[in-house]
Amino acid sequence: MLSADQGDQGPFWTRPIPVGQAELSPSVLEEIDSNGGRTGFRGYVLQIFDAPNTRPSGVLEIAFNRKQRRACGVYECEASGAATRQNRAVLATDPVWLAATTPQEAANVLFQTLVDRAPDL
Repeated sequence: MLSADQGDQGPFWTRPIPVGQAELSPSVLEEIDSNGGRTGFRGYVLQIFDAPNTRPSGVLEIAFNRKQRRACGVYECEASGAATRQNRAVLATDPVWLAATTPQEAANVLFQTLVDRAPDL
């Protein structure tokens, strides 16, 4: 993870911002519901930037359970192109489960997992 104040090109992201469970992606909520329920999970959102002083390029949404030391998260971004200019479309990954001890570690592991899974173009 790069820090926004380093002036480097990204990606870099904000610190985890606590949010209510209801603000998380429905796919994350369905995933944690089907794997034992929401008890103990707290929601977090982090904005991702590709360069300083630009709009966010995407968002990480994470449900984190401190006692279980695990998290479930997704990456979301707005689709681009002519068709989406009239109708806003949001693209999201499938939920990913990971081990973590803090929401920040969960974000770092989630991002790296998604990078590792991305096809080489």
